[in-house]
Amino acid sequence: MKNNNKVGDEFILDIKRLGINGEGIGFYNKKAVFVDNAIPGEGVNVKVSEVTEKLIKANMIEIKNKSENRVAPICPKYGICGGCNTMHIKYDYMLKLKKEIVVEAITRYTKLNPKSFEIKDTIPSNNYNYRNRSQLGLRFDDGKASLCMTKANSNIMISIDDCYVQNEIINRINHNICKLIEDNNISVFSYKNNKGVLRYVTIRVNKKGDALVDLVIYDDDKNIDILASKINKLDNVIGVYKSVNRSLKSGSEIVGEELTHLCGKEYIIEEIGKIKYMIYPDTFFQLNTLQAEKMAEIVLKNCKLSFKERVLDAYSGIGFLGLYLAHNSKEVVGIEYNANSVKLANMNANMNKINNAKFYQGDSSELLKKMIDDGDTFDVIVVDQPRTGLDQKFMDALIKANAKRIVYVSCNPATLAKNLSFLSNYYNVNSITPMDFFPNTALVESVAVLNRK
Repeated sequence: MKNNNKVGDEFILDIKRLGINGEGIGFYNKKAVFVDNAIPGEGVNVKVSEVTEKLIKANMIEIKNKSENRVAPICPKYGICGGCNTMHIKYDYMLKLKKEIVVEAITRYTKLNPKSFEIKDTIPSNNYNYRNRSQLGLRFDDGKASLCMTKANSNIMISIDDCYVQNEIINRINHNICKLIEDNNISVFSYKNNKGVLRYVTIRVNKKGDALVDLVIYDDDKNIDILASKINKLDNVIGVYKSVNRSLKSGSEIVGEELTHLCGKEYIIEEIGKIKYMIYPDTFFQLNTLQAEKMAEIVLKNCKLSFKERVLDAYSGIGFLGLYLAHNSKEVVGIEYNANSVKLANMNANMNKINNAKFYQGDSSELLKKMIDDGDTFDVIVVDQPRTGLDQKFMDALIKANAKRIVYVSCNPATLAKNLSFLSNYYNVNSITPMDFFPNTALVESVAVLNRK
């Protein structure tokens, strides 16, 4: 059998599993083959689009053996806008696949036997209208404004009339903002000549339905302030900002650094359990509020607190988990690099009249090492780090801290597994609970519980 696969080759492929980006994966000539829109268990006819030393990417020509778990996506822009990538898979089956993604990561990146501890069934979510935040670009064609997603790996703007995964209040506000843009002749930024004023519209909404809008601009214009005052009168909108973003780099942050409050209230308040959190346009907060509530409860339960423990909340953000744990702890200490988040975490502690939680700014690895060197001790350590996982410096400090229990919140099964490979030398993995924070995508959040050996 030849091994010199090339672009344009066609063959039939059996799909064995789902990849972390929602693609079906099979094997041909000892290479993994990645096929968008394919489901495990299907036999598909494919055409090779890219070949590297380690893998093949291919496009699906025909489904030879259709999975009983294949469904028709309800979104007319599915497969075009690039926001969702598993809407063609039955939801109950997708939950099983997300658990398998975690098992696969443990098997691939560690020497742990995934059957030696409990990997629970994936915690389900609302399948649609779950996102509490939107960040959409703008197009203006023939006098009509539309909010858009940027197609993956391109600058092509795909108009989104209604996004099925966004909160319905957000969709309605977006429609009304487009109408105001048209009626008030607002200049819209164009990537063709890098000219224009308004680039993006971002909206955050809480459980009550209060919405905060940020108009992201390339150049300032007095008409933006006029537009803001009219947006602030829309149903559910309680405050409007503008921010300046002149970066044209792909993947750059959408909300600009120069953030200016224009009218209405400065923040919305979200409630998780009995804890209130102030949310600004640039605040990091979980995008799926109902799942965030479930996660907070799972973390609290697995910390096994009895009002006597000192808890470290690493990568603490605005205090989402630390404040939720405070009422059951002797003391909570949060460490976080982002200075604005630290300030907001302490403000949130004061707003909730929580006196036993304090948050400190600095590099988490360096702060934890210094605390341990200074004689600080912690009974439980909670980590909720970025997708890149924990670096070795932090894990070394974590081991030196010698806490009885670690509760590790992860948004990336691969980096979770790589970290567990090291941490399992010192801690027993007790359980992993996968959570579906982002239905219609292959993304998996997890809560792992480790007990000191």
